[in-house]
Amino acid sequence: MSQAIQELASLRQRFDVLEKEFAALRDRVLGTKPVRKDWRSTVGMLPDDELSREAQRLGAEWRRNGAED
Repeated sequence: MSQAIQELASLRQRFDVLEKEFAALRDRVLGTKPVRKDWRSTVGMLPDDELSREAQRLGAEWRRNGAED
């Protein structure tokens, strides 16, 4: 392996360690927990009203138009 590749691998490893340490410190200081990212945690968060239906319609329209680009 070349010196540059070894240095990049070393930097990546160091970054990974720092990232994990930062997350642990952040959780300890802020008392936070990892966010659950699944659809079950968001179902029912918005009321079933005209504004929510319009937001849903606009989001669907945006996704359709974005897929064409």
